Amino acid sequence: MAAEKKRNRAVKAKKKTRGKNILGTPPPLTLSDDDLYARVARKAYELYLERGEEAGHDLDDWLTAERLVKDELLHGPEPEEPPPEEL
Repeated sequence: MAAEKKRNRAVKAKKKTRGKNILGTPPPLTLSDDDLYARVARKAYELYLERGEEAGHDLDDWLTAERLVKDELLHGPEPEEPPPEEL
């Protein structure tokens, strides 16, 4: 009987935390593979344009874009730099 009570408490505790991590926050945002691919492709193209459309860096752009997109999904967008103060 005592073992059954323990099991019931464990099941109830598990139900309360289902879909949440230990801190009680919702699970991280999830994207389909297609959505993730589209975000990375868009970011890689932005990097290509920022570099002046210089060819030959496609793999570097893609890997950098993957890292930036994943960081943004995990931690939110990077804050924009504040405008420079005028003298």
